[in-house]
Amino acid sequence: MSIDALIERMEALLGPLEETGDARRFFHATYLRTTRAVRDALRAGRFSDPEWVERWDVAFADLYLDALAADSAGGGVSRPWAVAFGAAREQPSAPALRHVLLGMNAHINYDLPQALLAVISAGEFADPAVTGRRRADHQRIDEVLSRRVGAEDEELARIGAPRSLTDALLGPANQAASRRFLRESRVKVWHNAVALDAARARGPAAYAQRLGDLERLSAARVAELERPGQVLLRLALHGFGVRLPGGAGRVPSRAPSPAGTPGRLRSFDPVRVAGLEYRAWVGYYLRDWPGVLRASIGLVRAGFGMDWVRTLHGAWLVLRANQLWAPADNDPDAARRCMRRFYGLLKISYGEPRDVAEAARLEVDWWRVHRQRQHAAQPIDAGPADELVAALTRLYTFLYDEPEDAVRPAAVHRTEAMDLSDQWVAEGCHPDSPLLAREHAALVRCYAALLAAVHH
Repeated sequence: MSIDALIERMEALLGPLEETGDARRFFHATYLRTTRAVRDALRAGRFSDPEWVERWDVAFADLYLDALAADSAGGGVSRPWAVAFGAAREQPSAPALRHVLLGMNAHINYDLPQALLAVISAGEFADPAVTGRRRADHQRIDEVLSRRVGAEDEELARIGAPRSLTDALLGPANQAASRRFLRESRVKVWHNAVALDAARARGPAAYAQRLGDLERLSAARVAELERPGQVLLRLALHGFGVRLPGGAGRVPSRAPSPAGTPGRLRSFDPVRVAGLEYRAWVGYYLRDWPGVLRASIGLVRAGFGMDWVRTLHGAWLVLRANQLWAPADNDPDAARRCMRRFYGLLKISYGEPRDVAEAARLEVDWWRVHRQRQHAAQPIDAGPADELVAALTRLYTFLYDEPEDAVRPAAVHRTEAMDLSDQWVAEGCHPDSPLLAREHAALVRCYAALLAAVHH
């Protein structure tokens, strides 16, 4: 079946669902619109292997359509779909968004790993070049679906019951959570597909057992969505996808980088990170702590790529560390404790740095050296201070496990940015000072140099 034929089939099924007021229509209509978006992306050439993506998309949809047909005929369906379809019958007046989330959760968590196995053979899973291409197209689907989030929110608001003031105010947060839902779930889906492939290699019984595990996990996650309240935001805190645990084919806590691809700690946008750190510095010296927190959230997210819960926690820890450090009678030990907890979040997420206490010590040590230099009132044209450059170099060397010579240029540029910031402070923190643009540019050079040193 082609994707055009799939769309025609879905369109034909939507009419009866709408005519009878069947609550399953909400997910079906959303799925139809996203399938059209995938078709348009295929035509626009957004995938490296469009023929494979089309086969995959059709195989994926078939699993849902088969479940829909079985449920409509009074037959049995898998446990995740039983929860989703049961809610449509028993809670038809529930918000449209809830029905959409029930269907999305069942379909992505349970059906999508099976669809991947249907179009990726065991031999292809064993070929890194093939799996690299497949995974890249798998991730490109996220980009297509993420573009639909805002439009789908508007569509659900149009066809559903009037939204409360709380719902309206939480609209942007709900959309952000939806994007995270798609991204996180699909990462875990790939993990689960790898685990199912490993079980497939051990024989039908092993595969059936692993698929049963996935069915139970997926059904439990769908059931969470039946609880009343702001479920999307609640699940944003606890996670949306499911991950097969333990045993042969065990899935790692994070997706391994494809061969030759740098890990997340070594992949960042230097211009974006520099801009956010610049805003954090300006806010720090103006004692604009809400502004510092906003910039820190963006900085932690852009620089380290942790999930949103750890990003928010980490940004708060960085803010508190800076607040504890800022006064003349500061508390270095408390600042170090905050930074130790921050680096602990990184270690939980990525397995590094190897020693969070040492990372925190080196972090606060360059703060100490900078404060000494700042109060010494050394002229800015005297060049970067060797001690501050050395302190930053030690931190970068430890965090990224790179030679000092490789990361020292980044330390030099960051020291230059600090000198310019200090001069701006000494001159009264004027918002139109030309020093600010120079400070920003030095930070861009810093992170561009750091990326060049660690991105491999």
